[in-house]
Amino acid sequence: MREKDLVELALGTADVQAVTPRVIAKAVDYVSKRKAVFSQVFRENRDLEKTKGRRLILPNVTESITVEAVTPGSSVSTSSTISYTGVTVDVTKFGIRLEVDNEALEMPVRDILKDFLYEAGRKLAEELDLRAQTVALDLKVGTITSWTGGTLGTTTLTPMIAITSVSSGATISSVDYYDGKVLLESSVSAATVTFLYSNRCKDTGLVVDASNKSSLTTWDILNLRATLLASSVNPDIVLVNSKEVSTVLYDPNVPDLFVNAKLYNEDLVNGEIGMIADLKLVESPLVPEGVAVMVDSSRLGHQVIKRDIEAEKEDKPDIDRTCYHIWTEREFAVVDNRAIGVVVNAKSGVYKASDL
Repeated sequence: MREKDLVELALGTADVQAVTPRVIAKAVDYVSKRKAVFSQVFRENRDLEKTKGRRLILPNVTESITVEAVTPGSSVSTSSTISYTGVTVDVTKFGIRLEVDNEALEMPVRDILKDFLYEAGRKLAEELDLRAQTVALDLKVGTITSWTGGTLGTTTLTPMIAITSVSSGATISSVDYYDGKVLLESSVSAATVTFLYSNRCKDTGLVVDASNKSSLTTWDILNLRATLLASSVNPDIVLVNSKEVSTVLYDPNVPDLFVNAKLYNEDLVNGEIGMIADLKLVESPLVPEGVAVMVDSSRLGHQVIKRDIEAEKEDKPDIDRTCYHIWTEREFAVVDNRAIGVVVNAKSGVYKASDL
């Protein structure tokens, strides 16, 4: 949907009855697709749109290919194999209900409906990005409840991605996200720290420890790139939190490696600000602080869409309101565990990273 195709939404609010559910759905879809960042690293899969099912089995390939030098008249001694395991995807329903007083729709100062639909598209993109990130990293919840000397706690559930809470009475001094250690400011008899960790990267080992704790550098990004290349994947996108952009771009190595997106003529993905070597540098405030996430978007996985964005309008004369119901059904799935890796320990500020 192009900008000029939103002409119906340019109608005055007095003509709001002329805006159809089809246009409402397209408007939300238009905004959400242009605001989505993390979810765009998954390829769209619409196989379920053609069926009545809500579950899709996707193939996850496992290969064992051996190339060997062979003398004339000899056979290849090692057999190469390729096999598949199934990744099961059950779609999830996402819904938004916009309810507005009819008096507001008739206000001449602002087009309330356009504001509503813009915000609906933005919030949908945010929700899908958080879901995509959770699936991509296979984020799980872990806790630390055992403390050495009342101040230092450890976990084997690494890499830690973010601290989500700390029990009342305890204050975190610093965290080693790579080694899974949390230091409290003073001795306590008991405390619980809750955190998120990447179960996928824990299993694959595709994790790099930041070279300078509490600061993400170009060197860290290139180090992670080399780690993924060694696993036979070719990463093309690195996602960072907006706060990490400044430390990456002020890295003294950047002038020779970074190219501003304005200087090259090719299609940009949402959030792309430039390239470091052959990697698209993409920013989003939803990426955890202190973390760089690198993916091979051609291999990572799929966004399985069962039901594209649809809208229905409901008049509520008993309360003199108009209600807009917006629905979509989809889910994300990873089909190559090696196609994603992370840099951790670049967190600054609250729960800052350190080498404990």
